[in-house]
Amino acid sequence: MRNAISFFTLLLLVACISTLSAQEKPMSAKEAKAAFDKADHALNEAWAAAKRALPEGEFNKLKEEQRAWVEYRDYLARSPIYTGANGSDALAIDAPAYLEAAAGIEDMRTEWLKALIHDWKDETVTGYWTDSYGGSFEVVERDGHLHFVVQCARGPTSHVGGLAGMAVWNPNIGWFSDKGLDKDKTDETNLSFILRDKRLEITGANTGYYHGARAYFDGSYVKVKPLDAKAQVKIVKAAKSGEVPEE
Repeated sequence: MRNAISFFTLLLLVACISTLSAQEKPMSAKEAKAAFDKADHALNEAWAAAKRALPEGEFNKLKEEQRAWVEYRDYLARSPIYTGANGSDALAIDAPAYLEAAAGIEDMRTEWLKALIHDWKDETVTGYWTDSYGGSFEVVERDGHLHFVVQCARGPTSHVGGLAGMAVWNPNIGWFSDKGLDKDKTDETNLSFILRDKRLEITGANTGYYHGARAYFDGSYVKVKPLDAKAQVKIVKAAKSGEVPEE
């Protein structure tokens, strides 16, 4: 059976990026500026910590990635779905709607940067991972397998996707195939997982069956928090059934 595409990731992303859904009206200019300044300060602190912690070569690579992420932040924070603007070019970067949306996006990036240098004591990949671009990966490592649920909400129109399954895991390298899992699906979908230092690189092949046209699962994920026992049970169950859990 095809995985049900969960809208939880989309709702979570919108909640992180903008608090409009929790308010009767948008933030005032003063409130939006304060929210952005707070998020920007936290991001700068996380950036400084990464600079101190990472080897020079690794940090130089991160700088290139950060430049691309800044462009992504500005593009997404000016998009109609989050701000109500008529077009991405219609909203100035000092507009309250932009500042409010950008603050939420920066919060996700700050979490990602902190996790990149965090010293996880356990030796498994079990946990909740994110790529700071709208992708999340919940996984339980057990008995030579990764039991996982990967979800995404990508781009200004928030195309969503979700896939649950079990990957063969030979520490640091994993492989998933859905061949034979759905009798009505003729094309095989694959995901590869490569763990390098603290990053889990996910690459997909023929994944369009599980997500919107502009969504994708590919990304560089880092572990941002552990999974408690209840969450692990849920992920293992979802992986074995192949159904993305609805929230």
